[in-house]
Amino acid sequence: MWVEPDELPGLAAALGCGVEELAAGYLRRVSDPTDGRSRLSLRERAGGGWGGPCLLLDGSAHCRAYAARPRHCREFPFWPSILEDADAFERARSTCPGIAVVVPVEVRARAFEALEWLYGEVSALVQETGAACRSSGACCRFEEAGHELFATALEADYAAARHPDAPPPEAPGRCPYHVAGRCTARGGRALGCRTFFCEPETAGELAEAHERFLARLRAIERDCGYPAAYGRFPALLAARGVGGVRAGGETSE
Repeated sequence: MWVEPDELPGLAAALGCGVEELAAGYLRRVSDPTDGRSRLSLRERAGGGWGGPCLLLDGSAHCRAYAARPRHCREFPFWPSILEDADAFERARSTCPGIAVVVPVEVRARAFEALEWLYGEVSALVQETGAACRSSGACCRFEEAGHELFATALEADYAAARHPDAPPPEAPGRCPYHVAGRCTARGGRALGCRTFFCEPETAGELAEAHERFLARLRAIERDCGYPAAYGRFPALLAARGVGGVRAGGETSE
């Protein structure tokens, strides 16, 4: 991630250090592969290697200097290297929920119908196992449970189509459909919500089933020609305008 000289004071202030300390601890000087000129770049985490997690990344989804992040970060994914290369665009879309792709109506209809059949099979299997959620949705409070919910773009599109309205998330990173301890979008909830692993007696069986159903979900994408992407379910929903304003005052952009 390139950092321009005029961005150094603001970035240093956001991190609570001086410009010299910022340069020594967070930046390195490398050659720009496009023109060979020497430029400043943010360092990666130790052991992450070239292209690894940014040193400013706290955990997996929080930037320690978000308000003062460099323009190069702000402009992602609208980089020429992504917009001008189809393969690069697909790689970026697989990790960036904010890249919206318009899916033809007929493709959505076929994929949604197949997904509904798949969800029906999931429900039947869970019922056969006798598994039941006994934690009253505590696992949906991701920041307390210590886990994250991932889903495909197809699932997020389906949920957003069935349940387009939701209030802002009750906590950062939480699903907007989780309101006052209850799920308000059970008909559109993702596979990860349906194959829960609360009970030791059925956790192993449902974990294996989850992988099988996920493989079939991917097959639906391929068979229908549905654009494949995978990410955090709350972020995918926010990218589709579900949830209005995120907790903390940030708008869903």
